[in-house]
Amino acid sequence: MIRSVILLAVLGLLLLAGCSTDNLKHGLYEGFRVRNDLQSSPPERGDKPVSPDYQEYERLRKEQNR
Repeated sequence: MIRSVILLAVLGLLLLAGCSTDNLKHGLYEGFRVRNDLQSSPPERGDKPVSPDYQEYERLRKEQNR
């Protein structure tokens, strides 16, 4: 009985995770992008190009895979 409840809970979590992978990827990308931008001081950021946002990143990635 307990095994079936645990199995159903795991399957439910997997289904929820599968439905939201795009949002998860978007959040992770934006989090890492902001973290990397904040780790450098303002003078260091002046020399670097601005990191692309998630939509731009996805567009560039799809163009590269063609």
